[in-house]
Amino acid sequence: MLTDLYRQQAVQEPNNRYLLTHGSPRSITNQVRTFHWYRPYLPPAGNVLDWGCQHAPDSCLLRAWYGDRLDLHSCDFPSAARHRVFHDFAAATFTSLTDDDRLPYENQHFDAVIGSGVLEHAARDGESLRELYRVLRPGGALVITYLPNRLSINEWLRRVVWRRDFHRRLYGLGETKRMLSHHGFVPLTARYHTFLWERLCGPLGRMMPLQVFSSTLCLVARKVRCM
Repeated sequence: MLTDLYRQQAVQEPNNRYLLTHGSPRSITNQVRTFHWYRPYLPPAGNVLDWGCQHAPDSCLLRAWYGDRLDLHSCDFPSAARHRVFHDFAAATFTSLTDDDRLPYENQHFDAVIGSGVLEHAARDGESLRELYRVLRPGGALVITYLPNRLSINEWLRRVVWRRDFHRRLYGLGETKRMLSHHGFVPLTARYHTFLWERLCGPLGRMMPLQVFSSTLCLVARKVRCM
């Protein structure tokens, strides 16, 4: 499904390097595996927000898997018209963001929020987490994926050797769990975001120390009213 969507979008944007990178077979496989990793933490039905959706691949996966059981919403600064093929398939209620921190949703409106490669780009990550806490219902799930790892070899190469395309803000696994706890979320699971070692080594891949140098982190946390 994602392969077809990337192919259709490429007809409209043939030279879009961002889409070409994310639409590669390896990248699509990773997107799907990541979705199935966090999917067990989502409710079987309810209101879900794809926060900072960009071209909305997570929204598309959510729609394909859950159908109409989800009242799906998405938001970002760029217009949805920029990636119309994906947004049409997802059929999410899209809202353009105009404020750096404030989200245009009511208190406790969502059962889950997905943030895929978003938190590191927020102007103030702490304020963004406060807003996500506000719009989530008690017990709601916050999913953070593709968060750039402080120990990433790839980030080091981009920053020091190539000097381009690096993230301004990097995160450690332990510090991210503490940051989530500080803002009212109890981490349920957190890991270095690499599936390569698991494919090569099976379950033992999760324990291999080289995972600490993977490119990104992924976490799932639950909103609580008291710690």
